[in-house]
Amino acid sequence: MPTWPSELPFFSSRSGYNLDGPDGHILRSEMDVGPAKRRRRTSTAPQVFSGKIERLTVAQLETFKSFYRTTLGDGSLSFDAEDPLTGETHRYAFKGPFSVGVHRNKIDATLSATLEILP
Repeated sequence: MPTWPSELPFFSSRSGYNLDGPDGHILRSEMDVGPAKRRRRTSTAPQVFSGKIERLTVAQLETFKSFYRTTLGDGSLSFDAEDPLTGETHRYAFKGPFSVGVHRNKIDATLSATLEILP
């Protein structure tokens, strides 16, 4: 299993940290009368995690791009990393594309992405 590169912080910006609860594990059936019935479809479901890594250097950004393209097959594979809030190790996968914003001085960059925490 690939692991997050040790030379890169893992989405440690507090301003960008967002964790949503599990989704897709409840089946909801509407009734003709009364409230909908709900039941568990599965006991595990991925959680959505959004984060930012601020102040990446150009070298760190290149390390990330190489990890994403080569190690993760353009984001198709999952990887292990330590949760920046709890310190627990989880398996993550990119849910969609990442984005990079450049600061005014064009030396630092901010990386933003949405990941899934896999069960």
